[in-house]
Amino acid sequence: MNLEQLQELGLTHNEALTYRALLEIGETKTGAIVKKTGLHRVIIYDALESLIKKGLTSYVIKENIKYFQAVDPSRLLDFLEEKQELAKSLLPELNILKKESASKQTVSIYEGVKGLKSAMNNMLKELTSKDKHVVFASGHMADSMGAYYKVYQDIKRKKKIKTLVIYDESFRPRVDVTQITYGELKFTPISYFPTDTWIYKNKVLIVTYTSKPPFAILITSKETADSYMKLFERFWKEAKE
Repeated sequence: MNLEQLQELGLTHNEALTYRALLEIGETKTGAIVKKTGLHRVIIYDALESLIKKGLTSYVIKENIKYFQAVDPSRLLDFLEEKQELAKSLLPELNILKKESASKQTVSIYEGVKGLKSAMNNMLKELTSKDKHVVFASGHMADSMGAYYKVYQDIKRKKKIKTLVIYDESFRPRVDVTQITYGELKFTPISYFPTDTWIYKNKVLIVTYTSKPPFAILITSKETADSYMKLFERFWKEAKE
């Protein structure tokens, strides 16, 4: 079992180690867990206490000694559902806070492929058929994002988001990508744009796929978005289909 997967479900590193050890050992005293995980006894006690609160571990007392065991792994689903319900209950208050800060100029950074997907999915949720999305395309997205590229294009197509894309002229032969890219496409010499630059509403998303890890910078600013939009419109007039 991959510890990182357990951590993605909401467990800390020490909790994941302890929980996995309990699954493998079965009902046991803390000594066996210490030996199995290599963690200090104090850390084990803290992890066990936390796992008990989360409903993932239980214990019995035999001759004044505590014996711990992992509960049925299906309890993980209940644990996740409880977190989801908590998130739902917080949404109204969080949305109010979000609206209060919407007029502010902000800069957000997203790292890694998961971070990029998060930024892109947020944009897809925000845009409708009444909105326009324009892109200075570096040509790296399809190769970097794998299967997600087609998923992303299909969602835009389904939502009928008006999309204009400018590629560098050298990208014209990549019909394997351009044929599945939704929107109106044009080409022009813009090789000095090594990143994707997306402009929509009052936002500019700058995506760098070639760095390790890849990252994106989201600028929320009407003035900045308007400036980039004017620049795009100049290039669009001169670009060729």
